[in-house]
This record gives sequence, C-alpha cells and structure tokens, in this order.
Amino acid sequence: MIVDSERIVCKYLLRLFFRHSLSILTILLVLLQPCEAEQFAAPVPLSEEIELLMTEALQHLDDGEADAALLGFKQVIAQEQQYLPALLGAAMVYADQEQHALAFEFYDQVLVQQPQHAMAWNGRGLAAFNLERMDEAIISFERSVADEPVNGFLYEALAWAQMCARDAASAIQSAKESLLMYSQTDADSIYPTLIIYFCSLELNDLKNAQRALRYAVKNHQPKQWPAPVIYYLNDSIDSRELLSCVVNSAEETEAHVYIGLRLMHENEPEQAHRHLQWAAEHGDPAVFEYSLARSLVKFSASILTTQIQTR
Repeated sequence: MIVDSERIVCKYLLRLFFRHSLSILTILLVLLQPCEAEQFAAPVPLSEEIELLMTEALQHLDDGEADAALLGFKQVIAQEQQYLPALLGAAMVYADQEQHALAFEFYDQVLVQQPQHAMAWNGRGLAAFNLERMDEAIISFERSVADEPVNGFLYEALAWAQMCARDAASAIQSAKESLLMYSQTDADSIYPTLIIYFCSLELNDLKNAQRALRYAVKNHQPKQWPAPVIYYLNDSIDSRELLSCVVNSAEETEAHVYIGLRLMHENEPEQAHRHLQWAAEHGDPAVFEYSLARSLVKFSASILTTQIQTR
C-alpha cells in the first residue's frame, strides 16, 4: 500500500512541476528516484478505515479533484499524524493551490521523518521560493541536490534562487551543474543556459555570456517555447515580435522578464523597469521568472531609496 501510495502521490507532481516549464521527460526523471520504497519509513499496519480513506484520497488526486483529495489526506493525518503519503499529498496539493506557507509546513513534517528525501527538500524550497524567502529556498535546494545529485531540475531550481538572491557566480555554477545533470539523464531544458547568459552579463563576463547564447542557439528546440526568447537575445526578432509569440500568461511573464533583463544590461533602466514591473504585478506566479522580476523590482526600489537618503 505504501509504495503504491507514494507512486500515485508522485504522479500528481506532474501537474505541479509542469507549470515550471519542464518537459514531461524531465518531470518523469525528477520523480522516479524519490518514489522508491527505500525513501520512506517502514510500513506500519493501518486500520481498514484509514486504508479506505487513503485509497479514496489517492483516487481523487489521480482524478484531479484536489479539494476532495486534500480532505481525505487531512482525515488520514488526523488519525495517523506521521503517515508520509498523506503528509506528502497534502503538501503538494497546498503547493498547487499556491498556499505556500502550508505547503512549507507539511514538507517540513515529511522531512522530520525522512531528512534525506530530495523531493521533499525541493518542494520545501519551492514553497520558500514562492514566499520570497530566498535564503530558506537556497538552503532547501542545496539539501535537495546533496541527496539527489544527478537531477537537473533540482540544480536549476537552486540556480533560480541564487539568481534572485543576486549571487550571480553561484547561480552560474548551479546552472552549469544543471545542464550536466540534464545531459546525463537525457533530459532537456534550455533555461539554465539563459541563467548563465544573464548572470555572466551581470558579472561583466561578456565572453561567457556569448558562449552561453551560442549554446542556446545551437541546442534549443525550434518549435517550443522559449525559442522566441533565444531569437530575441540573438537579435533575430525584436521585443514586440517576442511578445507576439506568447500564447499564455506564463510565456508572457517570461517574455517581459527577459526583455527587462536585456534592457537592464543595455543601460535602459526606465524601459527595463516597465517590463519587470509588469511581470511583478501581473505575471504568472507559476514560473520562476515571476519571483525574479519581483526581486529585481524590490532591489531597484531599495537602491533608489538609498540614493535619496544619501543626498
């Protein structure tokens, strides 16, 4: 029962992680290892009532009925407070509902019992990331890559948090590790290359920035987002054409952020701020770039405040 429960709960991560611009292959590779039986405590005997509640909750989860699944998980937890499949299921439902503080709390409960559970650390990190607690997110993501080192997505999440914390050098290193791990698992994501590109510009390392852009041009999927972002950075299209390519709020958010980042490094702060401000106020919270925009807008505001105070 426990192993089957873990696998069905992990299946629900498909919907959650898909919102962070991952391919299905990448998601499956992310989920496979943490769902193995050895990641969890030894089975404990369950009453027939709890077995039934858990079976029904998992069925609701598999059917996409999140509220009903959450109710079932909470009923199980009320009777078996340390039952990991229910705790993990509740954490993921809360995360999917963008109740990040509750998700963080439930991931913490999982980690009390399984302190080396990489996906729980990653979930905790994502919750902290969305709460804009970047120091906590970085700590969590660092633990996730320590416990699950051959996993590109976990390194990519760490790189995003480090970029938001304005630690460009560490973000570059994590993004490079991410690309390496993706290649070792036959997974694919071009986003680490974009992190390397912009963080290299932040460090005035134009040589490595151009190397990253050439890699992105050579290795991107032409018919998939974020291919238009790469064309924009490579001067094949302009910002208006990039925005015309978006088909949903996630892509629109990413487009505004990448336009803003480029304008920042082209010394166009007012134009950059308009795009970043739009993403921070109207963007899709489901993508990493949304939090990046918010962190950049806050940083710019703090710089302006400091300048005013020192006059």
